[in-house]
Amino acid sequence: MKLRRTYLTAIAALIAAVSFSNARVFGAGKEISRQMSYEKLCYTCHKDIRQTWQGQRLHAPVELGNCIGCHNPHASNHADLVLSAKNRYCFNCHDKSSPEFGSEHEHGPVKDGLCLSCHQPHASRQANLLSAPQSELCYTCHQEEKKEFAKQYMHAPVGQAECLRCHSPHTTSETNLLRKRSSELCSECHESSQPGFGKAHADYPVQKQGCSDCHDPHSSSAEGLIRAFPHVPMVKKLCSFCHRPASGADPFGLVKSEDGLCKSCHADTWKQFERSIVHPPIREGKCTACHSAHASNERFLMRQAKQSLCAECHTSFSERYKLQFVHEPVSKGQCELCHEPHAGNTPSLLKTNVMELCKRCHTEQHTVSHPFGEGVIDPRDGSMLDCVSCHDPHSSAEEYLVYYPRERELCIQCHKAI
Repeated sequence: MKLRRTYLTAIAALIAAVSFSNARVFGAGKEISRQMSYEKLCYTCHKDIRQTWQGQRLHAPVELGNCIGCHNPHASNHADLVLSAKNRYCFNCHDKSSPEFGSEHEHGPVKDGLCLSCHQPHASRQANLLSAPQSELCYTCHQEEKKEFAKQYMHAPVGQAECLRCHSPHTTSETNLLRKRSSELCSECHESSQPGFGKAHADYPVQKQGCSDCHDPHSSSAEGLIRAFPHVPMVKKLCSFCHRPASGADPFGLVKSEDGLCKSCHADTWKQFERSIVHPPIREGKCTACHSAHASNERFLMRQAKQSLCAECHTSFSERYKLQFVHEPVSKGQCELCHEPHAGNTPSLLKTNVMELCKRCHTEQHTVSHPFGEGVIDPRDGSMLDCVSCHDPHSSAEEYLVYYPRERELCIQCHKAI
């Protein structure tokens, strides 16, 4: 009883002391933090981390000693006790709706919230807390591009690894993350008043046009950074063969219709277009929907690699490429192995009927397989059973490109009694 009375007396005394001092004590951590800054408190344990930052540029919260600006001091559902998921916590301070981050085209790491792919969270010897010198940083991801750039003639910013002279590291309203329209970017260094500019461009006022229509912005095997496959009239500066006079009011207007111009030289190709099924761009006279009129890094003057070019219109393919099993010609962008690019006599512009087309590569499967071909009817629609009755010619989530799992579901599409 005496012990209990002594204990209650001590508690009462403690409460009175706290009340008279006007102190708001919510636990040992609060009391300690009242006596020293969060910075000093954190560094009582994390001394080694602090030492590694000596002489470096500090992130503002680190410099201000505001560790809890990013970290929870007690517990978190995220690694390193950060306040929120790593794809979001930077935007607690860095407004994602600002022009720097809110434009249409996003750099992959920005889109995925992977800020630490490029930046250090605490300190760095580089400006903007970059993880490496800017001349090295971009190539940590863009290794394939670096190989592509190693050609005889290299654009000066590429040679100096000054990617940000042309590209935004975060977001932009321009494609390819360009800071401005390509003609505006180029004119920052290449002024049209420079001696020889007019002569090099047959006196056409190209300074406000798309410089990259003819020139590779990174590197080339040709002098003047001309793209790998230039159109003959462009090389010979026969601009007036297609365009109105350079001194006229509309120098870039065409002297005749687009397809009429192309037919002037490519008359033999035009004979193909008499077939029964014509590719819509051809039918509409839009050759430049697929081909560049001036120069390209792709054969046949294709505007871009065939895989991405075809997907511009055939939009479902952007998702089809992501499936686990993709037909090899599709994965390599070799659409023309199966399809005619201009016109044909077979549905879907196939080069020949499905049976013969598949047999060109899959010879063995055509000798030992499920019955198919003439006389074998697909009970679902009454058509002839062929390769694409069971296999998707482009991609599938199932092995062998079948539409359904092979164990049973594929078979019972026809064999209902099983």
